[in-house]
Amino acid sequence: MKKLILILFVALSFNIEAQYITNYAKNIKQTEIDGIYYYLPRNIIKLDFTVEEKQDIKGKFVNYTKELLNTDNYVKENKISYRITNVNINILTEADPNMVFYISPDDKVKESPKFDIALNDDGILKSIGIDNIDSDYKYNNQFEKELDTDKNINEYYYIPLVEEDEDEDEENVKTKLTDKEVAMSVVEEIKKIRLAYFDLISGYQEVNYGSTMNYMIEELKTLENEYLSMFLGKSQTNVTTKTFYIIPEEGKNTVLIGKFSDIEGFNSKGGELVKINFVESSSSSVINKLSKDEIENVTYSNKIFYRNPADVTMEISLGEQIISKNRIKISQLGNIMMIPINKMKLVFDTNTGQLLSIMNE
Repeated sequence: MKKLILILFVALSFNIEAQYITNYAKNIKQTEIDGIYYYLPRNIIKLDFTVEEKQDIKGKFVNYTKELLNTDNYVKENKISYRITNVNINILTEADPNMVFYISPDDKVKESPKFDIALNDDGILKSIGIDNIDSDYKYNNQFEKELDTDKNINEYYYIPLVEEDEDEDEENVKTKLTDKEVAMSVVEEIKKIRLAYFDLISGYQEVNYGSTMNYMIEELKTLENEYLSMFLGKSQTNVTTKTFYIIPEEGKNTVLIGKFSDIEGFNSKGGELVKINFVESSSSSVINKLSKDEIENVTYSNKIFYRNPADVTMEISLGEQIISKNRIKISQLGNIMMIPINKMKLVFDTNTGQLLSIMNE
């Protein structure tokens, strides 16, 4: 999800020997207005599960199907089943309410060069020391992409049942056929339709139907299928989307989404667990991370905090089966880092917090 970027240039003053102060924002008094607050990003995983509901409906003459049509391939009982056919993954970004910092010039400083800091419209740090971040730096946004886990989705075609006329007078009731006799008469109609189809495509009638030929063939097939559905039954599907939002947290490598069964779908009490498992790469843990005390209780001069996102493998599983496996970056699972800002031009990815570019002035 791309956001409109609101560039906020703040002139903060410091001289060569003076200090530019960064503090954890919760330690700052609300009355202080000579600095600026900025956030680090955190990521939200949006999961859209495509769920197919299939309803099998048995035919009116299901009891005579094997005898009259000599087949075992038909719907024998009414049932509803569910299956997950696809998972779309979007990585969203918001300002982390637990990671907000306050930058201000030292009280001892009176005059100094201009210092540019750019934030996006959520207050997330975007750049430092750069006048026109949007035109000078372009980078690929790997977020908000859809990852298909199953593109082979079955399609079902439905055939409407031929309804029997319910308006019957008393004389017709006396001569009413049994269900089996009606079924046998329907079979005869099917035979007539197939014979008419053969005569049509073989040219038996020696008539040039021209462009109407295909239309007549389709009509015969439709009529045949209507009659056949009275024996074979029909299947109809309804596709829905179930959406979940997950905020990954440090130390929680497994997240339970819910339960799913082929009988009830999601919200099933007796189904299989649907869960996410995060596997962090070994390279992410090599970097020394700041402690909670170093982040929240220490004042730093001429340095700022930023995030180095974690590279993780995200596995989505249904029971023991992995239905999706993707490599992504998650901001809040990574490390909080610090970098000097004096005479530096810095560019950050507002989706992950990652440092994209560093140059000396």
